[in-house]
Amino acid sequence: MLLLTMKLSSAASLLLGLLFAIITLLFIVISILLIYSLLMISVETKTFETGVLRMVGLSKGNCISMIIIQSFLFVIPSIICGYFAAIPMLGFIFGKIFKADTGIQISSIPCVSATLQALLLGLIIPVISSVLPI
Repeated sequence: MLLLTMKLSSAASLLLGLLFAIITLLFIVISILLIYSLLMISVETKTFETGVLRMVGLSKGNCISMIIIQSFLFVIPSIICGYFAAIPMLGFIFGKIFKADTGIQISSIPCVSATLQALLLGLIIPVISSVLPI
């Protein structure tokens, strides 16, 4: 009986892990496309301005760093808002549902690995979406 229950929970855990990996990959692709399209519009509308800055003496590296900084300005506020939105979602919404279904209490503060993964993805995505238009 115990072995059967453990086997079922293992399969459910693998299914949930796969589901979260697919959802994360989907969000990463959507984020890259969104930031890419925003930067393409920005690059297309500022082509003349960038040309003038290049004529004045802005180097190619400084132009690329300016675009990367601009992409970080899109992402940094969303990372901060997402982290602070995750705390009540984990504590009140998902925590209560998860405890009602399984009887296990989860923490309302995201763990260190989840925070580091979010920061890493949040900083890698704008770099990728900045390099593509260039």
